[in-house]
Amino acid sequence: MRELKIFVIVAFIIGVIYYGVEPLAHHAMHPETASSDYEFKDLEKYGKFDFSTADIQAGKESFMINCTSCHTLNSQAEADFNMRHPKTIQPAGNGGVVPPDLSNAGLIFNSNFLAHFIKDPVRAVSLEAKFAVSCDGLDEEQMAKCESRNEGKEMYPMNAFNGIMSDEEIVNVVAYLKSIAPKSISDKEVFLEACNRCHGADYDRGQYDSKFFAESNKIAKDMLSRLEKDGSENFLNSLSDSDKVFLNESLSSLKASERANLTEDELNEQNNSISEKTIEDYGVNVVLAHALKESGFGNGIEALTDKEQIKGYLGNYAPDLSMMIRSKGAHELSMFINNPQKVPLIDIQKSIINGLVQEKRKADKDAVLQQNPDIDEKSKEKIFEEIDLRDAQYYKISLPNNTTRDSWQKEDDYTNMAKDLGFMPFGKSMPRVGLTKEAEQQVVNYLETIGDSKKSDRDSLGLWLIGFFVLLSILAYMWKNKIWRDLH
Repeated sequence: MRELKIFVIVAFIIGVIYYGVEPLAHHAMHPETASSDYEFKDLEKYGKFDFSTADIQAGKESFMINCTSCHTLNSQAEADFNMRHPKTIQPAGNGGVVPPDLSNAGLIFNSNFLAHFIKDPVRAVSLEAKFAVSCDGLDEEQMAKCESRNEGKEMYPMNAFNGIMSDEEIVNVVAYLKSIAPKSISDKEVFLEACNRCHGADYDRGQYDSKFFAESNKIAKDMLSRLEKDGSENFLNSLSDSDKVFLNESLSSLKASERANLTEDELNEQNNSISEKTIEDYGVNVVLAHALKESGFGNGIEALTDKEQIKGYLGNYAPDLSMMIRSKGAHELSMFINNPQKVPLIDIQKSIINGLVQEKRKADKDAVLQQNPDIDEKSKEKIFEEIDLRDAQYYKISLPNNTTRDSWQKEDDYTNMAKDLGFMPFGKSMPRVGLTKEAEQQVVNYLETIGDSKKSDRDSLGLWLIGFFVLLSILAYMWKNKIWRDLH
């Protein structure tokens, strides 16, 4: 009976710590923020896009006219889509960034986000604190406010197409990108598409490639076997539509690999000729052999953009992401990827109150100067010091009713009001990426594989350890009863 009492006391203490203290500590360390939004509803105030009537062919033509000066489409055979020098930096402030290839953009990025990014990239990525937004299409009052807030801010690497392309043309471009995107890509490919322009992954040295590319390796091996059996001509004539897509994707990957191995001068000279190469130029067997990604152990993955350029662009160096899964955990990492600009809701509320107090203080100081235009400097400083001590309680300022929130926002989410008043606190320097929920999960899966590859083994071992200690407790209790039975 005594042992049962001890067990109950210990269980109670552990329960209080686990269900009481631990959640409280977690809430203090990680204050509540806005929920993850994979539809990017906050952008709808700048316009809604209707994708139901999109014209893919018109989107292709618009892409050719408006986008190929900065972006490539490695997956497309037309040389005109790949004439841009792939290592050219797009300047931004004191730095810049390598513009992405958009072959897979239609798969991994949310359509609503993509459309708004084309229209005004700064608002889409939530970097209004650092870069100037587009003021086109606003009424006179709003335009004046917009231009005032843009003063002193840098230009974003990509210009806004608001006022250059119509909403219909933007929708068509997004529809075209979705039409050429593959149905699926590996976790590693999503990371390379979404993160590698700024971030490296030194722990990925190719040792997990057989796992990442298991599905595509199986297809490539099967096609190589058919090629050897049927010969090149018969093989090409027997290709299914899905085979052709796979072969073209392998061709584009091979071209990208060839470009990556060239120096700047060599690339300037050979870029156009590489773009025009066909499967026959390389040889079918070479293209398929390139599609095989076997595990090895080489160099880690480096960011595509020089770190100093990234610092000049975003204000700081972008970290290597190899161990990010361990420092943040899957849940927090997912929320961060969805929107790095998230600020704790309590901080937004405090910022509004502090902003209103600052406005009152400024009004009081202006009144002092108007009433005493000849006031001496010493007296002015003394009065101003007294005014600066006045707080929200002095002015009887409390948090206003949240009348500007959208229906999908939490009751205590004052983001809209803070932005309207100009009191929104800054988040991180990293731009919002715009990934779909599925693509975001693939990035997390990739980081878990390279940074915490034994997690599943560790989790399964935990259950065995619990079982072991339960069994040990039972045996210890039985042994104790046997040894002390005569004394009790």
